Amino acid sequence: MDVAIRGDRASCLTMQLGPHSWLFAVARGFGAIDGMPAAPAVLRRVRVECERRLRSERFRRAIDRPQAAATALLGALARVNGDTYTLSASHEDYITAGSSISATLVVRGRAFVIHAGGTAAYLAHRGEVVSLTGDDALEEAPTTLLARALGVGPSLDVSVSSVTIESGDVIALLGHRVSGSVDRRTLIAHVEESGPAEHMLVIRFDDGDRGGDEPSVCLPATPARNMRWLNRLCVGGAALAFFLTLFLTS
Repeated sequence: MDVAIRGDRASCLTMQLGPHSWLFAVARGFGAIDGMPAAPAVLRRVRVECERRLRSERFRRAIDRPQAAATALLGALARVNGDTYTLSASHEDYITAGSSISATLVVRGRAFVIHAGGTAAYLAHRGEVVSLTGDDALEEAPTTLLARALGVGPSLDVSVSSVTIESGDVIALLGHRVSGSVDRRTLIAHVEESGPAEHMLVIRFDDGDRGGDEPSVCLPATPARNMRWLNRLCVGGAALAFFLTLFLTS
């Protein structure tokens, strides 16, 4: 698979969980958790919690099997949600911090999408673009309010969906949802027009991804390079728009 990342890399997560499983996520938060902005704090805790659970053979087996992987990851996210809620000192009457999150767990040719809040995930499949996530924003509110987000309550509240991945498919994880109906052109335009603070993660799949090959990171005007830890790289908006255009038109 090929991966391009743009924006605040602390608000983007790429992580190999097993020989055939990868986790990708973007987050956008408000407030602070343990002295750190909410989105980076949440993703840091997701990474640490997954690394801790990977010491368990039971978790390692589960996370590499499509039938059990999503449940295993939800268990880790539930722990992160509870810790985040406690550390933010939120309570029922006042929420001090929280984070939207859109995560994709790729396991042996299937993608499980876990979502809460105002981030978004889109799938480009055979020329068509479809949204993989709902909109948790309350449109009737005078300011943007979220029906749910990570860390705003003691219990995890997320949506989960799954889709089969084929060679040439593209999943785009965005910090903000695209307004209105979305197709290939509006998705590319959203990437091109977004400001430098907007963080995004775009993944293109190939035949080898059913076997769990390590992804390569796309760099402008150079061949793809293999990297074990993809979160070391951020590319500019123009570069990401170029690669997204290339991915969606190839």
